[in-house]
Amino acid sequence: MKILKILKGAWIVGLLTPALALAQLGIEHVEQYEVQTTRCLPCVIMSVINWTLTLVGVIALGYIVYGGFLYITAHGDSGQVDSAKTTIINAIIGIVIIGVAAALVNFVVTTVTGS
Repeated sequence: MKILKILKGAWIVGLLTPALALAQLGIEHVEQYEVQTTRCLPCVIMSVINWTLTLVGVIALGYIVYGGFLYITAHGDSGQVDSAKTTIINAIIGIVIIGVAAALVNFVVTTVTGS
């Protein structure tokens, strides 16, 4: 349980660090990042879907690490080894599905918007 608290804290710090670094620049440097507030609806939908697929991909990579941890700590227990292999295979299948979904979404939105 202590490890989960440490990982959660590291994750939160990792999320906040870029925001803190950009906060040091001040308001006069915001224009150079070209943040667009008015965008076409398909572009917004594509951005939301791409962010979601990225998040799901990171979770799938976490499952690969978890499966590897299970495999390493199996100590010869065939049931746990099989469980670890199943976890890793399912995570790899998930990553392939995520990649295909991302390519399909980008293709459809690019075709619809014409850009």
